[in-house]
Amino acid sequence: MTKHTGGNTVKAGFYWNLRKWEMVTLSGAGGTLPGTSDERYLKVPIVAFLFIAPVMGGLYAFFLPFIGFAMLFAFLGRKVGVAGRAAVGRIGGLVSPEWRPGEAYMAGKRGKKRDKDAGDAGKDTDKDAHV
Repeated sequence: MTKHTGGNTVKAGFYWNLRKWEMVTLSGAGGTLPGTSDERYLKVPIVAFLFIAPVMGGLYAFFLPFIGFAMLFAFLGRKVGVAGRAAVGRIGGLVSPEWRPGEAYMAGKRGKKRDKDAGDAGKDTDKDAHV
């Protein structure tokens, strides 16, 4: 197997890009390998290609279900993460105190005393009216 780089003019044959796991076929008089000079190709003899191609297909078929499960678990993990963050936000809002600067919480509420006085005054006038 001989090494070549992308953009080089080469003879006809099978060339394997190891970085992308891609086979490039050049027929006839040959041609130019795709890509830049950063991409490396190996020229694969036809006999070796007859063994490599089915192995690559078999590995793809073998790992395809695992890839599906990995995608499913990644999707479910994102959904659980979003739901968990929303739940923590809601619980945090319920547990945290409502602090409003400038309000005095120890003084009580003004409306309670007025309502009591108004209720007592209303009861007294009703009693006087019936007597």
